[in-house]
Amino acid sequence: MLFRSKKPVFSISIARGALEAVFDECDRYDVDETGGRLLGTYRHDQGRYDIEVKGVLEPGPNAQRTSTYFLQDGDHQEKLFRAIEASHPEIEHLGNWHTHHVNGYPTLSGGDKQTYFKTVNHENHNTDFFYALLVVTKNGGGNPRYAVKHFIFRRGDDTIYEVLAKDVRLVDTPVLRPRAMAENAEPRDPPPQPAQTGAANPQRAKDQEFFAEFYPGLKALLSKDSGAPYWKGPLQLVDGSRAEVVAIEDPDDKARSYSIATSCKNPVIADILTQYRARKFRSARHAVLQLERDLNQALYRGKKG
Repeated sequence: MLFRSKKPVFSISIARGALEAVFDECDRYDVDETGGRLLGTYRHDQGRYDIEVKGVLEPGPNAQRTSTYFLQDGDHQEKLFRAIEASHPEIEHLGNWHTHHVNGYPTLSGGDKQTYFKTVNHENHNTDFFYALLVVTKNGGGNPRYAVKHFIFRRGDDTIYEVLAKDVRLVDTPVLRPRAMAENAEPRDPPPQPAQTGAANPQRAKDQEFFAEFYPGLKALLSKDSGAPYWKGPLQLVDGSRAEVVAIEDPDDKARSYSIATSCKNPVIADILTQYRARKFRSARHAVLQLERDLNQALYRGKKG
């Protein structure tokens, strides 16, 4: 007789001060995405996970933000984590938090899911789960200040588990505060400045590094006609469909802008694709992230309608 494994059970407790630190960060960046890392402890016994969030790591001084894209300053966060770990060896990196409240998308994007599945299944990931806290909306004058959702990814498991509000509680416990350590951290080099007109384009290397990490299906190619670099491959969309996209550098633009197109014929997103014919972006990764977000929002609204 075959026995089917039981569905895992999750409970989450969050130090009230840690969640307030998340909300404070959202207040500081109310037009761009932002985020950070979640620290704490957990217990796992026979399919039950009890997760305790005891602190957050700030994004770091070199974090990159736009209204549709966020990349953390990993070097800075690693220094903070190691400093905390020295006095609290039981602390684990439980997962990440980030926000969609600036763009209105109510759940994890396709890129988010792809990244978190890759992370939890990486051989160097230290736990068999990954906790993603998503800030979805700002509550006007409300308490709490923001609405959040909670998702768990497990190693070797294709299911995304959303933890309901009834299984999440705030607790009044001391909070790990890495910000105090940040004041004593070594000075960092200033962030790189935008390339001057006519100079070599530093975005290409950043684009390739980003796509290799988060969108491995997008391959770097070179146009035989214009000699311009471009990236081509599939985007996994929120409805399960795939859109083949091409993001290409404009060889005639001294500012090195990028355009993006897709062969997807879904009528729900036809208006979005028309708008993109004339749009320009400062990097290929920004073009891909913006298009993915707009397509997913259109598909989501079309499904609700």
